[in-house]
Amino acid sequence: MVACRETVCMKSDEVMVVGEAGPKILAVDDEQIILDLMRRVLSREGYQVSTVRCAEEATIEYSNGSHDLLIADMDLCRSDGRELMRMLEEVDPATAVVVMSGFPEERIVRFAQEHTQGLLAKPFALEQLLTTVRDALR
Repeated sequence: MVACRETVCMKSDEVMVVGEAGPKILAVDDEQIILDLMRRVLSREGYQVSTVRCAEEATIEYSNGSHDLLIADMDLCRSDGRELMRMLEEVDPATAVVVMSGFPEERIVRFAQEHTQGLLAKPFALEQLLTTVRDALR
């Protein structure tokens, strides 16, 4: 049984997108308010957004279909975001990755530079989120 069953996942097919469906994004963070904000802002821009609160749920959601972008917090409850990203990269190496961190220490910045397409330092401005997502999907 998955340890974070209390998590409410927002599935991509529940997101209303006007016009043509945009790129699929999976956002992983243990802070629901961050996920709600990202889902609302990114879906308004035409992205299909799925959100989950833990690595176990991310693995399940990721295996249900391809995603164009993974945005994951480095410090997830009960797991390390780096391990999640490495594991999901093995499943689909074509997926772009952006990391988030409330504490962007040197090791996190180095990891982001070597293994991802972007770093979002919390708290981040909405325009910074949108710019980082656009850049990562290029």
